[in-house]
This record gives sequence, structure tokens and C-alpha cells, in this order.
Amino acid sequence: MNRYGLPILAALLSSAGCVMLQESKTELVTPNPFTNSPGASTVTRTSFSPSSMKAAARVDAVGRNVLAANPQLGMQPLFRTIGAPEPEVFHRGTVEVNITEGIVNQCATDGQLAAVLLLELAKMVGEREAAAGPQPRKPDRLAPLDAPVGNDYGGSFGSADQIHRAELAKFEKESRERAARGPFDPQSLARSCLTKAGYAPADLDTVLPILSAAADNRTFAKQIATSLPAITPSTLPGPEQKSVSQ
Repeated sequence: MNRYGLPILAALLSSAGCVMLQESKTELVTPNPFTNSPGASTVTRTSFSPSSMKAAARVDAVGRNVLAANPQLGMQPLFRTIGAPEPEVFHRGTVEVNITEGIVNQCATDGQLAAVLLLELAKMVGEREAAAGPQPRKPDRLAPLDAPVGNDYGGSFGSADQIHRAELAKFEKESRERAARGPFDPQSLARSCLTKAGYAPADLDTVLPILSAAADNRTFAKQIATSLPAITPSTLPGPEQKSVSQ
């Protein structure tokens, strides 16, 4: 190839949006101090192209919608769209939700995409609650005291104190709800959030086979985990953080 061919080839690759991540060799210090032959480790990284603007914009719009409709989640993660056909979705702490264009394209409707994102957000909530431990959580409320006011000493129909009766009814309702909740269920939370965001809870059922097929794909999750700094509470984003594509 002549000297003019290389710039032309580089320009074509750049316009196509190709990102080639090549293998790199890292020289290591030999574990044996009596030898002069250091070992070498080869780190392989998967090549992928930037996501299309259409896919990134779709993830951004749906992600913002579900977060705006569910402020009770208490998080504002960054949404990243990875331009790869392999189906994979994962998160980092409560700061990022990463999804490949392969999964985005398999979601025929925005409701299905919302279900994928919300299930990942629900998993983030579960991990956050588990890390918080039982101590910071709000303790169960005690039953309201039955303190008669004035000449209200009850009768054949019980106390006439309507405030006390209302508080007691509220306490009994909360007790029944606590008993019915049971262990944390990400799918149950995702369905509830789908409804609040204006989507059908059944959208989650339609994407479960897609997520099941993608469950074993951890290529990009491992790659990003080793290339980015560890997440600490000081790196958590505020409400001003925006979704971006990768």
C-alpha cells in the first residue's frame, strides 16, 4: 500500500464509527528475585462501535421518564448505551445503568425497554437496601395508646374518640401491608414502577426471555469494572447528572 493509502483507510474507519480496542501487553515484575526474566500478561478487550444516536436517545428518553415518574426510588443514575449486538445489561452501584444496543433493538416497544431498565433499577434498590442493614431502617410503629379524653370511657360500641379509632385503623392497615410484603422482590417493584410511568406491567413478562438469554453475558460488565475506578459514596451523582451514550 502506498503512502497515500493509509490516511484514506484511517478516514474511512473513522467515518464508520469503528473503535478497535487492541490487545495490550503489561510487563510484570518477576516473582523470583534471582532471575532476570519478567513475566508478561496479555489483557484482551472486546471491540465495539459507539451506539447509534437513535438507540442512545431512546434509552435516554425512556430512562428519564421512568425516573421522573418514580422519585421514590431515590436515585438518578447515568444511562449508558453500548454499541454492541451482544445482549447485556448491568449496573454499577447506584450510579450507572449500562445496556447494549443488542437489547435495545430487541425491545419492540418503549414499554419493554422501560421494563428492562426498571428491573435493573429495582436490583439497584435491593442492593442498596441490603447494604444499609437493619439499623438505619425505620422501626415498626407501635400501636397508638388508648387514652380516654374527658368523659370518653367507651361504652357498648367502644371508644367514641374518632381520632384514636382512625389512628388504630391506620396502624392495622400498615401491619397487614408489612406482613404481606415478605422478602424484597425486584420484579414486583419493577411492575409497580411501570404502572406509575404509564406502561403496562405485562411488559415485564415479555422481556424476561430476553433478559434470561442475556444473563450469562458479562463481557462488558467485567471490562468496564476493570477500566473504571471503584464506586464510593462520594462518587454518587446528584439530580443534575444526565444520561449519556458510550
